[in-house]
Amino acid sequence: MKKAFINAKIYNTADECFADGALVVEDGVIVSVGDAADADEVIDCGGAYMMPGLVDIHTHGRGGIESTEVDREGCIDMAKAYAKAGTTSFMSTLMSAPYETLLAGIDAAVEAKAMQDNAKGGEYLGANILGIHLEGRYISEVRKGAHDPRYLAPLDADELTALVERSREGGHFKRFLVICAPELDGGEAFIKRAASIGATVTIGHSDASYDQCMAALEWGAVSFTHLFNAMSSLTHRAPGCVGAALSSDCFVELIGDGRHVLPPVVRIVKQAKAKDKLVLITDSVPPAGLPDGEYIVGGTVTVCRDGAVYLPNGVLNGSIISMHDALLNFAKFNEISIEEAIPYATINPARLVGADDEVGSLEVGKRADFLLLAEDKASIRSVYVCGCEVR
Repeated sequence: MKKAFINAKIYNTADECFADGALVVEDGVIVSVGDAADADEVIDCGGAYMMPGLVDIHTHGRGGIESTEVDREGCIDMAKAYAKAGTTSFMSTLMSAPYETLLAGIDAAVEAKAMQDNAKGGEYLGANILGIHLEGRYISEVRKGAHDPRYLAPLDADELTALVERSREGGHFKRFLVICAPELDGGEAFIKRAASIGATVTIGHSDASYDQCMAALEWGAVSFTHLFNAMSSLTHRAPGCVGAALSSDCFVELIGDGRHVLPPVVRIVKQAKAKDKLVLITDSVPPAGLPDGEYIVGGTVTVCRDGAVYLPNGVLNGSIISMHDALLNFAKFNEISIEEAIPYATINPARLVGADDEVGSLEVGKRADFLLLAEDKASIRSVYVCGCEVR
């Protein structure tokens, strides 16, 4: 059945603008943009602004559910929590943990994705799970951040291959993002193997020098994880990870809460990086969407207060923002319009993980995941996943 969404101002990613039009959806996929002919059902959007659903490639949970230690049903509940906040696609992101725990986390996401792929009759199972993001394990103890040092491991290309293959069982996932510290022993072999099996490699939680980072980019790494956070910094005689990230034609992630990276520095990054290479993330932890208080995250006591998350020693431990918050913050910090900011939270993250053929923009052949915004373009009126309203 074809559904036509009419009387909407539809966002055009290429032109970074909204324009009057109609969107036609069939079986959860966009089949037409601009022409509402031959639709079986017509939905009047009341002049609302329609933008692509938000894409979060680095998030550890929401609504009290943690992606590293979760079962299939919990993963679906987590996906629903994301969708309610406007995130319609995400990578299930795993922290450092024992190998068997990582396997279980992968299995849970795979089983949840299988449920989504096999859903019938408009059954709603939350935001689209794009794949696995393995943040933990292959990182530097010097730059471990909130990761438990007991679960860090040497770079092991064979072990990584087994994890990637596990994620692909059943054919539901093809995307796997892995973080590593390239200065560790075996960095070259690890990165080259990862790239050769189709994993996306990003440099993070690393104390690497500028030269080591540049070598890693040559070996196949394509991005830097949460720029500035948990990495060697930039000085005029030691450019480090930050210098390599800003001076290279690679992707960079940026946590969009204004606390991990202060607004003036966010502006510097926007000026330094090509428009299509800057990716907003939340790096959110399970208490996102819950009241302030104490929670256990990754086995560690975490305190949420005043919109931020801290370890008992005062170190930031991820965020509790949504991608919608990140989008609004980015526009505010840079004094730009929502129209200009949208790609950083939609098509750019999709492109980094190779999902831009499926999500990130409102184009024929892509999933009908979108938000309807109020007149101010800042408030979410409703959320649609595969053309079905979920909020």
